[in-house]
Amino acid sequence: MPANANSAFRALRDSLRTLRDVLPALVKESGASTDDASDWLERLEHNALPALSFEHPTLIVAVCGGGSTGKSTLFNSLAGQELSLAAFRAGLTQRVVLAAHPDTVAGPAAAGALFHRLEQAPLAWTAADLAGQPGPPLFASSANVPPHLVLVDTPDFDTGDGGELANRRRALPILRTAEVLIYLFTNTVYNNRSNTAFMSELVGGIGGRPTILIYRVSRVADDSLAIEHCRHVAQQLYDRPDADGWPSEVVGVYRIHESDAVARGEHAPNPLPLTAITAERSLTQLLQELDVAAIKRWVLDDDLSRITTGARWQHREALRQAELAAFYRQGLETALRASALQGLGSFPAREALQLTAQLFSQTSPTHVRVLRGIGRTVGAPLRAVRAVGRQIGRWIDSAPIEQGDLQEELAHDLLLAANGLRNDLLSGHLVVQTQANDPLAQRAQMLAQRLGESEHAPSVERLARGLVNVHVPAPLLLENERMALTEQDWSAVTARLSASARALAGMPRDIEGELIEAATSFRQGMNWRQRLRETFFASLAVVPPILGVTYTLLTADPVTGSGLVFHIEGILGLNDLWALVSIPASAGLDEQDRRQLQAMLQPAFQVWLSRRVAGLSQALADSICPRLMRRLESATTPDDPRFERVEGALTQLESAP
Repeated sequence: MPANANSAFRALRDSLRTLRDVLPALVKESGASTDDASDWLERLEHNALPALSFEHPTLIVAVCGGGSTGKSTLFNSLAGQELSLAAFRAGLTQRVVLAAHPDTVAGPAAAGALFHRLEQAPLAWTAADLAGQPGPPLFASSANVPPHLVLVDTPDFDTGDGGELANRRRALPILRTAEVLIYLFTNTVYNNRSNTAFMSELVGGIGGRPTILIYRVSRVADDSLAIEHCRHVAQQLYDRPDADGWPSEVVGVYRIHESDAVARGEHAPNPLPLTAITAERSLTQLLQELDVAAIKRWVLDDDLSRITTGARWQHREALRQAELAAFYRQGLETALRASALQGLGSFPAREALQLTAQLFSQTSPTHVRVLRGIGRTVGAPLRAVRAVGRQIGRWIDSAPIEQGDLQEELAHDLLLAANGLRNDLLSGHLVVQTQANDPLAQRAQMLAQRLGESEHAPSVERLARGLVNVHVPAPLLLENERMALTEQDWSAVTARLSASARALAGMPRDIEGELIEAATSFRQGMNWRQRLRETFFASLAVVPPILGVTYTLLTADPVTGSGLVFHIEGILGLNDLWALVSIPASAGLDEQDRRQLQAMLQPAFQVWLSRRVAGLSQALADSICPRLMRRLESATTPDDPRFERVEGALTQLESAP
């Protein structure tokens, strides 16, 4: 056996095991279709892997032929002991006899694994006479057999009883299992059409396999005649002659002289090499040099081709579905934030102003806090800024909004957003608006290029001002979860979302730390004029009870006029998003006051919006699509290392000679 055969055998076996152990789980977890590649796994488990199941490379070599051709005599000679009956009578061997090295076949389990396709499990050999009795195969160990071979003696396939070729029926399963055939024939049967037709169907009907031809012929026949007869048999078997007239499946050609001494068991048969194919090697040497991995591939060529093709298709489809699932999850998270933002139509301005002013005052320098405490703040500026505070109260002309009204408005907007999201999920196609350079849009373009144009591929629709609509198709694994949306109890969903609105109205209760940090950072950037006007912020505690101020989200920096403009980051993936709060001219704020008020409320608005968007996004996910989100979270991802393992196995199978 070639020195590198062991490593090549292991590489082949391990690659197939990787496909068996890893790929089906990836296909299942990704939701990929199995319709177009359904039989590769069955071929892998029932044909290929059992032939490679042993730790060491092992070939099954079957000695076969018609009656009285000397099969059992040759088998015993190769095995180094008399394991099978050998006599002048044809049809004497009526069951299969196996011989293997002790390290190869250590017991019935090992023998059974080797011959997994046989109808009956092998039994331990005890005597040669048992070969003459019909029954299960017999296995014996012999140190004379090379560790990488299992020799098999088979019944004659042209003898039987009562007009039935019973021995052919007994021999057929093992001959279909064998990976190398030693075919013996004599001068009287070399042109027997029945025998050659049977062998031709056997070796050709299962994809072809290496064959060693041994011609038992009289010494009188010269080598050229023997070679001509052997070539005729080879062409009858395979009907695919090469340029020199020999099919590539024929790996050795020998002759054995007729001998009474051999027939009486006094001498071992002596196969003599013929033709350049054999290259003067003895039969023992040729068997020793058989390349197990190469022959396994040869014998399993059709199976390996179908396995590799089917597994490659399923690997590609599983990876495609994993990419679509990850993309859909990213798009759905963006859509959830957009729906949450749609439900946040009013900003709790009074709470934000009072909380920010309170925290700003707490972070004032000591001397400012002392002056406030003893009432020694300069009178005129204080009266002026308090007047400004009263003017802010005139931003909204109507009566102040009650807290309950704000909750009701939030619940109404949230339910409208939820219904729109549910309809999008049912349609199987999300449309998410974002910027052209957003990761979601870039990922969509990458996937569209890779997957090509199809109804299941993402696409990007360009809009004005650098915006795009990203079309996000639903992956296959979400089919059941999307259809389950039609069975939802919408009244229960409404109740849950209304409860979320009550809990999320107003300012978050745990943002003081973030606002104190923002106030400190803001104070460090104040110039001397702003520091003189610091009492402006303390006065905001007396702002009239304005509970909600509506705002407009813009994708371009607006001309502010007298409004407050908040630059927002990290919402919907839009890095350039502004919220514009309009202030009527009657409020009387000059430009400096407007800028200071805007700078102070910027952190509060940013924290409020990001927290509330996150909270409402989670509420929408929990209420509308919890099953869908769980399925996406459990789905395999494109960066799963198992994809690389399968790719490596497929590459090895496709690139090996």
